[in-house]
Amino acid sequence: MAEKASQSVRIAAEAANTPPYSAVSGRAVGVVERYRLQPADLPSGLWEGRVHSITTQGVEALTTLAFVEGLAKPLALHDDDVQTLVRLTDSPFAGDWIGCKVVVRAVRCDGERVLRLYAPGAAAPPVDVLAPPRPRRRKHTWSVLVFLLALVALSVWLIYAVEQRTLLWTLIEQTVMTPAPP
Repeated sequence: MAEKASQSVRIAAEAANTPPYSAVSGRAVGVVERYRLQPADLPSGLWEGRVHSITTQGVEALTTLAFVEGLAKPLALHDDDVQTLVRLTDSPFAGDWIGCKVVVRAVRCDGERVLRLYAPGAAAPPVDVLAPPRPRRRKHTWSVLVFLLALVALSVWLIYAVEQRTLLWTLIEQTVMTPAPP
């Protein structure tokens, strides 16, 4: 069995050589957005629950995922999240993290809204709550304008038809009665 010291060296080396989260590209972007917990998935920006499983995902770079009770998607753990779990459980082993009570918070980090794990009741940055969406103004102006324009055009046509009914009737009779050219 590997010693804890050699494991920590290996984990540190992997972390140093792992591309940052923003380096995800191609089809993996869709996987990350759809199947991993995103800040938008927490409307209040805060969730408290127990870790019920830990997995890893990836081929070239492994990403540790934590499944928290009550959340449908797993949280991709950042180095800070791993350190939080290690401090909470006093263990670097992922198996020991299961059952640990954590708080998932949406916070601002380098100008970006991200999710981080914190100990329940511990001091943490303020929750970065999304501003409620502004009500969308409906653009009835154009539809009302088009309706009024059509109404005016129909009115003008009807007035013209009433005033010129004898001329229009004569035109219609000539069109219908005119024989087709041979």
